Amino acid sequence: MGKHMDEAIKKYEEIKEKNLLGGGVKHIERQHGRGKLTARERIDILADPGSFKELGSFVGTTSKRIDGRIPEAPCDGAVIGTARVNGRLIMIHASDFTVLGGSIGAQHIIKFAKPLEMAAQWGIPMVNLLDSSGGRLGYEDVAMAGFDWYFRMESLYSGVIPQITVLMGPCIAGGAYLPTLCDFLLMSRISANMWLGGPRQTQAATSEIIDRNVGGADYHMQLSGSCDIVGDDDAEAIRQCRRLLSYLPQNFREAPPALENTDDPQRAADHLVDIVPDEYDQTYDMHQVIEQLVDNGDYFEIKDEYAKNLITCFARFDGDVVGIVANNPQYPGSILEINACDKYYRFLQTLDAYNIPLVNLVDTPPVVPGETEEAKGLIRHVGKIVDVYATTTVPKISVVLREAYADAGSLVMGALKSMGADLTYAWPIARFGVEASELDYYTVYGNGIEKDAHQSYLNRSREKVDAYGTAHSWTAQMVDEIILPADTRKKIIEALKLTRHKNEKLPPRAKGHTTPPV
Repeated sequence: MGKHMDEAIKKYEEIKEKNLLGGGVKHIERQHGRGKLTARERIDILADPGSFKELGSFVGTTSKRIDGRIPEAPCDGAVIGTARVNGRLIMIHASDFTVLGGSIGAQHIIKFAKPLEMAAQWGIPMVNLLDSSGGRLGYEDVAMAGFDWYFRMESLYSGVIPQITVLMGPCIAGGAYLPTLCDFLLMSRISANMWLGGPRQTQAATSEIIDRNVGGADYHMQLSGSCDIVGDDDAEAIRQCRRLLSYLPQNFREAPPALENTDDPQRAADHLVDIVPDEYDQTYDMHQVIEQLVDNGDYFEIKDEYAKNLITCFARFDGDVVGIVANNPQYPGSILEINACDKYYRFLQTLDAYNIPLVNLVDTPPVVPGETEEAKGLIRHVGKIVDVYATTTVPKISVVLREAYADAGSLVMGALKSMGADLTYAWPIARFGVEASELDYYTVYGNGIEKDAHQSYLNRSREKVDAYGTAHSWTAQMVDEIILPADTRKKIIEALKLTRHKNEKLPPRAKGHTTPPV
C-alpha cells in the first residue's frame, strides 16, 4: 500500500471515530443524564443487529456563525442510512442532540430531506428519530431555510410510503409540523415536547406562562390527539415503532405483511356472550371483544388515551393485517363526538392509503347532540368520515353487536350497505333505528306539534328494528347475514378472504377536491 492510500485510510478512520462520538464524551454524558439515548444508540434499538448502513457520514457543517467561525459538527448533527427492521428495509434519519443540540443547519436539512426522497423512490418506509432544538440560531444561514422543502416532500409522499416520527426531545415552532405531517407520531414520555410556541416563546409573545407539561407526550395523547403512541422512555418508544412497522407495507403498492397464523381460524369465540350484555343499557369494554376475535388476542392500539369512546387498532385475522374501528360502550354511550370523528377519519385514511382492510365493530347510539359540539363543527367532522368512508376502496367489513343508530352507527360504522360496506353482519340481538332517544315529542315540543298528528308517525323515528327485520328485506341494504356471536371470528376471516381481491374503481376527481391519504 502506497503512502497516499495510507494517509487517506488514516484520515478515514479518524473521521469515522470522531463521528461515532458525535459531540464528544461530555455531551454524551449530558444526554444520558437527561434520561435520553444518543442517535446511534437509538438506531441500534430500532434496527436489526448489524443491518444499519450509514449514508452521508462524511458530511460536516458548512454553517458559519455570525462571528465568522465554523464550529466542528460531526455529520452536521444528523445520522442517516438504511437498516432492516424485522428483516424489511427502511430509511432512518436520527437527530444527534450531542452536536449543537441537534440543530438544523444547511447540510443537516439536506440530510433530512434527501433520505425521504430516496425512500419514496425506493419504496421503503421513512423513520425519523427526532431530537432537535430546531433551526440553527446565531449562524449566517436562515434558521428555517429548507424546512419548507421538507414539508412539501412530506405532503407529496404522504400515502406513498409510511412516514413515522419517534419524538424524543424538543420540537418547537415551525419544526413541529414535521412530526404531525407524518402518518404516525410516537413520543417518549420522559423526553419529548412539541409546541408551536414553547413556554419561553409563549411568554414573550403573550405574557402567558404555560406549564412545561404542555406539549409533552401525555398532553398530545390525551388532549390534542396529535400523538399516536406513547413510550415510557426513548427505548420503549422505539420498540413500539418496530412493532408498528410490522403492520405496515413497504409502500402503497404492496399489501401489508402477512404472518403464519398460529391461531385456529375456525376457533369459536364462545366467551363473547359473557362479555357483551344483552341488556342495551349495560356497558362493557370492547377491548375484551377484540381480544376474543383477533389472532392470539394480540392487537396494537393507536391513540389509546384519546377519544376513548372509539377504539382504533391494528390486528391480524388468520395472519392478515386489518385495521379495527370499534365503539367502546364502556365510555359514555360510545357516542361519536368531534375528537372521535377526527381519530376515525385519520385512521381510515391510513388504512386506505396502505391497502389495509377495515373491520368495524358496531355498538353505538347517534352522534352527541348539543350546542357545544355543534358550535365546534360536529356536522363537518362527521362529514369527513362520510367522505373518507365512501371513497375508501379497501375491503370494509362490519359487525353490529347490539345497536346501530342514525348517522353514527349506520352511516360511518358500516351498518348501511349503501355507504360502501362490503359485508355487514349482525348478532341476533342487534337492533337499528333513526334515533336512540325515548323522548315523548308531545311533552318536549308542546305546541310545536299539530294536535292531530298521528302518534305512530311521531314515534316512527325512534322505532327500533331488530336484526331479523333488517335482514328480512335485503333491498334495505343493511344486513347481509345474521350470525351467532361465537361465529364472529370465523365470519370476519371468511369475509376478508372473499374480499381479498376487491377491485373498486372510483370516478376521476379533480386534484385536491377531497382529503388526501395522510
